[in-house]
Amino acid sequence: MQVPQIALLLVQLAVMASQALEMGYYAATCPDAEAIVRQTMERQHYNDPTLAPAIIRMLFHDCFVRGCDASVMIVPTRTRSSERVAIPNQTLRGFNAVDAIKRALESACPRTVSCADALALMARDAVALLGGNPYDVPLGRRDGLQSNPWEVDLPPPFARLDDALRAFAARGFSSEETVVLFGAHTVGGAHCSSFRSRLTNPDGIMDERLRCDMLDTCGAADLPLDKDPVPFLDPDTPFVVDNNYYAQLMSNKTLLQVDQEAATHHATAAHVAYYAASPDAFMQRFSEVMAKLSNVGVLEGDAGEVRKVCSKYNTD
Repeated sequence: MQVPQIALLLVQLAVMASQALEMGYYAATCPDAEAIVRQTMERQHYNDPTLAPAIIRMLFHDCFVRGCDASVMIVPTRTRSSERVAIPNQTLRGFNAVDAIKRALESACPRTVSCADALALMARDAVALLGGNPYDVPLGRRDGLQSNPWEVDLPPPFARLDDALRAFAARGFSSEETVVLFGAHTVGGAHCSSFRSRLTNPDGIMDERLRCDMLDTCGAADLPLDKDPVPFLDPDTPFVVDNNYYAQLMSNKTLLQVDQEAATHHATAAHVAYYAASPDAFMQRFSEVMAKLSNVGVLEGDAGEVRKVCSKYNTD
C-alpha cells in the first residue's frame, strides 16, 4: 500500500500547524458546547451501546484521510462523490447520532461549533462511556471543503502489518502508538468479510476452536454487507475499554490478520506483551493516543468552514 506523496505532505504540514487548537475555545461563543455533546452522547449510548465503538471508528476513518475535518460525513450527490462511497467507509455507522448532536449545537449556538470538533468530543465521550480514562480535547477545528473517495487509503484488516505501520507513521504515529490504537478493537465488532479468508483458508495461527466457531457464525460464502454477521472483536468485554484484546492477540484468539501479526512482529511484539500485562498503562496510553489522533491534520483559522449540517457543505 503506497501513501500518495502529495496527500502525505499535506497531512504532515497540517499536523505541524495543529498547535493553535486550544482548551476553552468556545468559552465565549458557545459555553455549553461540551455539555451538550456529553449529555446527548450519554442518552444515545444508553439507548444503543454499540454507538460508542462506532463513533471511535468514525473518528479514525475521518482523521486518517485529509485529517480531522469531518470530510467522512459528506453525503454524495448526483454530481459529486464523497469519502462515504469508498469501500472502507461503507460499514461506518453513527451518522444519525452526529446529526442529532449537531442539531442540538445549532439550536444553542448557530454556525459556531464545527462538525470536526463535535466528532472529536463525541469520540472522547465515547471512550469515557466505555470505561476508558477521560482526556482533554483542545478545540478550534474547521470543517473541510473536499471529500474524495479516491483519497481513502486506510489499512485494510487483511493488510500486512508492515504496510499498516507505514500508513500510521505517515500520520505521525510510532509503532508503539499504532499498537495502542489497535487497542480500540477492545470494543465493537467486525464484519465477517474482514476475516472470512482466515476461516476458509486456515493460516495455522488462529486458535482452531475460535476458527470453527467463527466459521459457524460467518459461513464460508461471501454475503452482502447488510446480511454479513458482525461478531465482537473482544467477545469477553465487547463494550468495555480494557487490555483484554492484547491477551487475545498473544493467545492467537483474534479475528483480524493485521492485529494477529502485531503479536509476533519485531516492531510491535514487545508492546503487545507490555499492554497485555499492564492494564493501567494501556488505559492511560489509549486516552493519550486518542487525543493525538483527534489532532491529526486539522484545519484552523479561516481554513474550511463551520457547516450548518454535517452531511453537506454550506454552499450546497
